[in-house]
Amino acid sequence: MNKINFLIIILFSLFSIGCPFGQALAQTESIYPIADLGNCKDKNDCMAFCNDSANMSSCISYGEKTGLITAEEARLSKKVVEKIKAGTMPGNCKTKDECESFCQGSVSNLEECLSLASDIGMSDASIDEGRRVLKALKEGAEMPGDCRTKNECETYCSDAKNIDQCLNFAEKAEMMTSAEVAEARKVAPFLKSGETPGGCKTKEVCNAYCAEATHYEQCITFAEKAGFISAEDAAMARKAGGAGPGGCKSSEECNAYCQDPEHLDECIEAGLKTGAITQEEVEKIKEGGKMIQEGLGKIPEGAKSYAESCLNGVFEGKLQGVLDGSVQITKEQGDKVGPCFENAVQQFIKSQMPTSGGSGAGSMSSNVPTQGSMPSGIQGPPCSSAEECAKMFGPQM
Repeated sequence: MNKINFLIIILFSLFSIGCPFGQALAQTESIYPIADLGNCKDKNDCMAFCNDSANMSSCISYGEKTGLITAEEARLSKKVVEKIKAGTMPGNCKTKDECESFCQGSVSNLEECLSLASDIGMSDASIDEGRRVLKALKEGAEMPGDCRTKNECETYCSDAKNIDQCLNFAEKAEMMTSAEVAEARKVAPFLKSGETPGGCKTKEVCNAYCAEATHYEQCITFAEKAGFISAEDAAMARKAGGAGPGGCKSSEECNAYCQDPEHLDECIEAGLKTGAITQEEVEKIKEGGKMIQEGLGKIPEGAKSYAESCLNGVFEGKLQGVLDGSVQITKEQGDKVGPCFENAVQQFIKSQMPTSGGSGAGSMSSNVPTQGSMPSGIQGPPCSSAEECAKMFGPQM
């Protein structure tokens, strides 16, 4: 359960200095001894020098001067050193190990460690996650299995039989979205019974297992059984044989591949083969330029420049090629055609509105539209919704 990381890891000053410091110095033996760091003679000697709170300021300055740490890392580290000297660190910890042990050792220390992060102006994804956990606990949520440390919680939630309890806490603490929780709950019964493909237990392991062509049928059957795909989608996936156009193996990969106009014919052919698109939809795709041309003829002359400018941007400067049929339209481009027409008409209407300071309403030309109306003769764009435009101008993969 990678999403359920219950305890915060606070960035102590030596996180910023020790790690890059050690990595860099290990490869540059010729720089020893380092006068700025107590004439330390090797990496271990320098690390020991910087672990002493009395020397931390010198180490921060050296790290910033030599580029081993960033200005932001130096700023945070200096604030931590101030707190060490004042004795106001969480659990009065003074070293990296002490602070990690305190902040990861018990959930009861979470609030004190988060307070440090706020005091020094530190924020990242782990800290935000920790704040959500703390909020959930204050609102009455209970740690899964009453785990108190990071290791305890990870061990408890790695056992499939505890998945429901862990998911409930993750949802209360907003550590997973509702959609992620819903998907995880679909898998939960199969995890408990050991019926996942290859017995996989994490998303990464399952993805790796299902990437193997020999496991394709097993994974499609599981996806259908778990309710991730419909019977119709499963049938189309089987027709595709485990890979889509260009060898794509996920909807993200296939969508990205098919957004390239050069791959359009290949994607259309694959769509026809799997039943993702019909021949009628293909004809509409191929006639996209003609339909756009007809749409341009339906809007007022004054709106054409707005529409053409927008469409030219959508087609990356190749609007003329689209209109004459030499350039085909992708699904992503097709989704943007309707809004181009709609916005063009609205821009035209606004340009015809009388401005303040005119000669009065009585002098308004009779062919100027009133607010909320459409100028006479406007029939609207060639498609009225993203779905309709997608069918007209782009293949559905």
